[in-house]
Amino acid sequence: MTAAATAPSRPTYPLERALAGRHIPALDGIRAIAAGLVVLGHAGTPAPGDTGVLWFFVLSGFLITLLLLREHDATGSVDLRAFYARRALRLLPAYYVLIAVMFAVQTLQGHAWTLGFAASLLFYYFNYYKAWMGREGVLAHTWSLAVEEQFYLLWPFAFRWLRRQGIRALAWALGLTVAGATLWRCGLYLFAGQPTFYIYHAFDTRLDSLALGCLIAVALRHPAAYRLAARLVPSAAAPLPTLALLGLSRFATPSGYHYTVGFLVDAVLLAILLLQLVQLHEHRAWRLLDSAPMRYLGRISYPVYLWHQFAAAVAHRLSAQPAAVFALTVGGTVVIASGSYYVVERPLLRLKRRFEAIPTA
Repeated sequence: MTAAATAPSRPTYPLERALAGRHIPALDGIRAIAAGLVVLGHAGTPAPGDTGVLWFFVLSGFLITLLLLREHDATGSVDLRAFYARRALRLLPAYYVLIAVMFAVQTLQGHAWTLGFAASLLFYYFNYYKAWMGREGVLAHTWSLAVEEQFYLLWPFAFRWLRRQGIRALAWALGLTVAGATLWRCGLYLFAGQPTFYIYHAFDTRLDSLALGCLIAVALRHPAAYRLAARLVPSAAAPLPTLALLGLSRFATPSGYHYTVGFLVDAVLLAILLLQLVQLHEHRAWRLLDSAPMRYLGRISYPVYLWHQFAAAVAHRLSAQPAAVFALTVGGTVVIASGSYYVVERPLLRLKRRFEAIPTA
């Protein structure tokens, strides 16, 4: 057999080429946009911060499943212990620094934490605590981190078992999960009279967005998926109709739509936008997503999300002028997030690489 016959075939389609390397192009820029929507939404602008959160859900499902599939391809299994070590080193230290700082600040201010509130933050079930108790404040945004941690806890076990049944079984299970979670949410809203506050924050009512991201990663195991993805970008303007549809779905629909099928429709549109932007990363119209500033903001997107509410609270204490509050919130968030990244996260990210079975995306 000749060397040419044994050499792996080169990726044919734009998305296939983009996903073949260690680093997925435009990904940091997309993270920066998602985090920016959340920050702007809490900085006094009409930006849809909840859309940024939803995009993070889709991204999390997609990226984690992509990594699990790559590890399974390389090793024939998934090392759960190493997976949880990587997740813990990536997420927990920066999060618990935030919790410790806010506990100290609020205790000094005379706002004592209840045991239930503290436990919900420490053990990542604040989304349900908030859904039932209605707790707001500078840590209110951590509900979405609880949703993602619950996903990280459950999905690797399910993935490892389902992958043994075959890739088709994995795809079917995810498709049924997307449909089942959406129907569950519709039933809670339309027939059970469940409050929208619960529907917005609960893991069981937001699972479809995460599972959709997982399903897309699994679907890309089929060559036809790359052909379909290529059709999503007939021109560099392709993301514009997607954004228009997303705007209509988000802003021109009633509340009942939003809390039933709307979350899923928005997640589908955000997933399409993700695939479009990754494929268009080299086009001059979208090259900004891979620029140095966007890559940096993407790298610090996690601490940006962690600290932006604290920065907004400080900004409101310092000024009552909307423009000043905006500038202080955005600037303060970037400064604090940069400190968190370099002092807390970056040293531990080097340790995290020891648990990597294969190169990460």
